[in-house]
Amino acid sequence: MRKYIPILISLCCLFGCKKGKIKLESEKGLKVRFEIQNFQDKKGQCEKQDGECAQIEMVYPTVVEGSPILKQTINDSIFSFLIQTLVFEEYNGGSSLKDLQIASQSFLNEWQRANAEMPGNTANSNWEVSVTGQVGLHTPKMATITLGSYSYAGGAHPNSFVSVLNFNLKTGKTLVWQDFVTDMKALKALAEKEFKKARELPLNADLVEEGYFWEGNFELPKNFELQEEGIYFWYNPFEVASYAQGPTDFTISYEDLGKLVRKEVIF
Repeated sequence: MRKYIPILISLCCLFGCKKGKIKLESEKGLKVRFEIQNFQDKKGQCEKQDGECAQIEMVYPTVVEGSPILKQTINDSIFSFLIQTLVFEEYNGGSSLKDLQIASQSFLNEWQRANAEMPGNTANSNWEVSVTGQVGLHTPKMATITLGSYSYAGGAHPNSFVSVLNFNLKTGKTLVWQDFVTDMKALKALAEKEFKKARELPLNADLVEEGYFWEGNFELPKNFELQEEGIYFWYNPFEVASYAQGPTDFTISYEDLGKLVRKEVIF
């Protein structure tokens, strides 16, 4: 299983992950401040190189200074993501550090139960969840949090995906495309061209025939990152193609986006 660790490392390199409680330099003079937190838990013989082990390691940002409502709204979203990486079904519980601790114990206990029911099953020897998060663009109006997750819990292959949360710093709610895009149809047309370039496909290629967008229509990704120079588009594995195809990503600059984007929402 550990051969898949480079997937998470590459996500970490991509988003510049850092460990330790730190005040981010980009936040000087801003009313909202984030700190990077660490959460770890494990069960089994994790200290042995070949020991059976289940372990969890998470590095993630939380709001430590800001209005109480803003702080709670943003941190709830972050903890909800962290907890969802540990549960085996849709989660409808709380979203706090205490709830994360409960979910962690549940994950470790499930690993122990699986091993007790099927002793010697190598698929259950080592389970792991790793999350690496970082604050991206942070302006007086919004802040971006990127969370890369790697997990393995006895399946055919591990799962790795990225979730990007762009927060409105007035309400704490996550921004959606419609909050800052003036023409969704035109943006889709532009993004489809960039998607084909990223996949090295001809501009006249049929994406469904090429193995993408099974339902027949090109769609904007669920995850996008508002950056200093443009918008970063990220399609997770399984989102629009088979797992073997991996993720698809590309950036469109604000210069190319032109009036399709209301930059006053961002800066």
